[in-house]
Amino acid sequence: MHLPRVVVAPPDKRGLRPVRLGDQVVGAAWSARELREILVREGFPADMDLDDRALICWREVGSDTWPDRSRKRLVTAAGMAAGLVVSGAVLIIVGSEDAFGALTFASRVTGFLFFLAGLLQLAAALAVRDYWGKRNLRYSGLLVLVGVLIALQVHTMLLTLWFEEMEFTPWVFTYMPLSLWALWATWIVIREKAWQGIPHPRKVAAGVLATALLAATNFAYSAAYQPYAAHVQVTLSAKFGKPELDPREPVIHVPVTFSLQNTGRVPVNVVASVFWVKGRTSDFTGGARELAGTKEDVAGGQDSELYAGSPTWRVLDTGLIVVPGDWFDPGTGQVENVVVQVPRGADYESLEVDGDITVLRKDRGKVDKAFVRPRYSWVQGATDMVECPAECGDYVFYIGELTHNNNIINVTRRQRYVVAIRLLGADWKMYAAVSPLNAAGKVSGVNLDPDVKYGVETIRTGTVVIPFATVLKTAT
Repeated sequence: MHLPRVVVAPPDKRGLRPVRLGDQVVGAAWSARELREILVREGFPADMDLDDRALICWREVGSDTWPDRSRKRLVTAAGMAAGLVVSGAVLIIVGSEDAFGALTFASRVTGFLFFLAGLLQLAAALAVRDYWGKRNLRYSGLLVLVGVLIALQVHTMLLTLWFEEMEFTPWVFTYMPLSLWALWATWIVIREKAWQGIPHPRKVAAGVLATALLAATNFAYSAAYQPYAAHVQVTLSAKFGKPELDPREPVIHVPVTFSLQNTGRVPVNVVASVFWVKGRTSDFTGGARELAGTKEDVAGGQDSELYAGSPTWRVLDTGLIVVPGDWFDPGTGQVENVVVQVPRGADYESLEVDGDITVLRKDRGKVDKAFVRPRYSWVQGATDMVECPAECGDYVFYIGELTHNNNIINVTRRQRYVVAIRLLGADWKMYAAVSPLNAAGKVSGVNLDPDVKYGVETIRTGTVVIPFATVLKTAT
C-alpha cells in the first residue's frame, strides 16, 4: 500500500502545527498524540514511526517541538465564554422587559436590540471553543469579536448612566465587573487579531457601531426627548350648578361639577386628587381702614378690601375627584358631581371651590397594582414604609413601586416609589411625588414635591367663587 507523504508545518503563534497530505490540509495538532489521531483517520497505521523521514516531513522543527500552552489557552477561552454568557443573559433580561412590555415604540425597539444582542453574545460564547481550538469554523472569530464589542459598548453605557446618580442597585454588581471584563476581552481579541480572515471587516465594525448608535438613539428618544417634547395636556375645571332648597330641612343643596379631560397625546396615571368647597366669612369694616392693606393681608397673600376685614374660610366638603390609580388615555375624560349641603341661615359671604389632580405620565413609568389600595395612618403597621412628621396628624396614603418605561433606567437607578398622602385636618391637603426609600427604609413625607424628572405634574382648577346671596336667591 502506497501512503502519501505527510508534511507537518512549524507551529503558529498558538503552538498549533498544520498537517498536510500533499497539497491538502487534513488537520492541525497540538501534540504528537493528536498528530497520530489525524494520521490514523487518514489511513496510516497507529504504530507508525513519526521520525520516518520517508513518510513524514518536519518543517523547521522536529517531532519533539509542541509549544502548546494548553492551560493558558483553556483559561482564556473559559474566561471569554463565561463573560459572554453572563453578558448575554443580562442583555436578554434587561431587553425582554421593554421588548415585550414597553408602552412606547422607541422603548420596544431598544428592548429588541438588547434582546437580540444578548442572543448574539450567547452564540459568540459557543464560538469561543472553536476559535480557541482548531478554528474549523470560518466565522467563529467574527462572532467572538462582535460579542465582545457589544459587551464593551453596552456595559460602558450602563456604567456611565449609573455614575450620573451613583445610587445603589443590585444590577451594578453585573455591569460594573462586566465593564472590566469587556476591557480585558477587547484587549484579547485585538491581540489575537480576531478580524483576520473575516470578509469585509470594516463593514462588520460599521454594522456593530450602527446598531449601538441606533440603540442609544432610541434610548435617548424614549427616555429624554419624547417625554419632554410631548407635554401633558390635562384640563380640570369646576363649576357650581343650580342650588336647590330642601323641602323638608332648612338646607340648600349646592351641586358642584368637576370635569377632567385628557386633551393631549400623552396617557396619564392618576396619582392623587382632591377638592375643597369652602365658605368665606369676614367682618364688615365700614371703610374705616382704607385700602392701604394690613399686615395680615400681606402675610396671608390676600386681597386688601375696603369694607371687609381679614377673611376666614371653613371647609364645607372635601374628597377625591378621581380615585388614585385610575388612568386616562388621550381623548378620554371623566365628570364627577358633588352636592354640598349648606344651612339656609349660614352667614357666608361666598362659596368657593378648588381642586387639583396629580398625574404621572404613562410613557415614563407604571405603578404596581398595590397603589390603588388606600392605607390609613391610624392602623397599626400601615405606615412602615411612610415617614410623616408629627404635624401630619391623621392621614390616608397610597404607595406603590414605580417601574420606569425604559428598563435601562430601572437597572441604573435604585427603586422609586410613587406616594400620595392626604392629610386629614384643618388643611385637608394632598401631596404626591416619586421618591426612593431613605436611610430608615421609608418614603419621606417631609418634602413631597412633585418630581418633574419622573413625569409627575399637578393640574389645578383655579378658585371658582359664587356669592352666597346668589345661592339664596336661586334656591328660593
